[in-house]
Amino acid sequence: GELTMRAIVSHPSKQGNMYRVPAGAAASGIPTAFLTGFYYKPDRFPWPLLRLLPDGPRRRIQEKLERRRLEEMDDAQVSQVSGPLPELFYGWFKGYRQGNDLHDRLAARWLKRHVAAGTTGVFHGFQESCFRSLAAAKAQGLTTLLESTLPPSTLPLVAAEYRRLDVPWPGATESSAELLAELPRADFHVAQSAFAERSLIEYGVEPGRIFRMPLGVDISRFRPAGGPRAPGPFRAFFAGQMSVRKGVHHLLAAWRAADLRDGQLVFAGAPRDRYIAELAERPDPSIRYLGFVPHARLHETYQSADVFVFPSLAEGGVYVIYEALAAGLPCIVSANAGSAVREGIEGFVVPVGDIEALAARLRQLAGDEALRRRMALAARSRAENFAWPDFYRRIGIMYREAVAREGRAAAGPMDLFER
Repeated sequence: GELTMRAIVSHPSKQGNMYRVPAGAAASGIPTAFLTGFYYKPDRFPWPLLRLLPDGPRRRIQEKLERRRLEEMDDAQVSQVSGPLPELFYGWFKGYRQGNDLHDRLAARWLKRHVAAGTTGVFHGFQESCFRSLAAAKAQGLTTLLESTLPPSTLPLVAAEYRRLDVPWPGATESSAELLAELPRADFHVAQSAFAERSLIEYGVEPGRIFRMPLGVDISRFRPAGGPRAPGPFRAFFAGQMSVRKGVHHLLAAWRAADLRDGQLVFAGAPRDRYIAELAERPDPSIRYLGFVPHARLHETYQSADVFVFPSLAEGGVYVIYEALAAGLPCIVSANAGSAVREGIEGFVVPVGDIEALAARLRQLAGDEALRRRMALAARSRAENFAWPDFYRRIGIMYREAVAREGRAAAGPMDLFER
């Protein structure tokens, strides 16, 4: 018979498509609780009072608040254990650690109060915000999963690149103490890509305790443009924070090396570090900087491009790659950002930092329209495997499999990309 179990997902804030994880568990028929910070419940005090405001301000506030909820999720499943405090720490005091720690303590307390000892189910925590709650969940009998959104080898890789560039690196050179302390506490680990999986293994996680779990994408909003693209130059597109970690300096060097007459390189995003900002200030008529593009408008920007390029040094999973695939764009990505792109099918996977390989693939795609068309169709078809309903289904498979294993490692990683 069907295993009766429950799922508890804990994350302090809204990041990316975070709400899709508990929504997926619930959609898979698993009773779910989502522990978070601030979540908008329109019927709860004080929000009904918004009706008293004039139309303009009310609409603006509601538009902001709507980003703090997910239509598919039942409000009753959401417990705002830490309220807006973590976000205030992040935003005002730049206290990321303190905000995460507060959420973790309150989530651990919630687990002790609301989960009976010997409960069958899963607790799914996220990097640097679940050290105590992993232990509290395990004490009540839950199987624990830890998702590393930024793999542990990221900071050492980025610090090494700054040293190579001879640029001062302001951040830490080692993975955070919080993440390193959490790694051995979890029964299982969620890796969003092959690189994340390699990174976890490098940091001592048994391969048989890893689920390789893809991200999801809204394939109705991110879709190929209807009809032929307006005439214009071959257009390569990058979206995301413009930083050394994202390999923007490699992309700029490769673009110059490719020397594409009439080509255009378009960036959506803002420079995150001074080194990249200085590179972006060099005049080049073939490069356009759009600055920050609101997510609500991003799908239009994909539709005006021919290829998507993302040569990052280190990533967990990359939503923009899934969005680009859904928009039918061939992708040129680094091996550490590959996510869902398969070499030679939806695009090309190049070695990290290999400027010549990046330039060669840009030249190849710029010069071969038939190849672009073939890869564009493959990209859209690939993205259709990662639509939100498929993501929800995979969450259900992962949670049930984790409980069925009773904390035991399998022979090797479980790859949910092909499930």
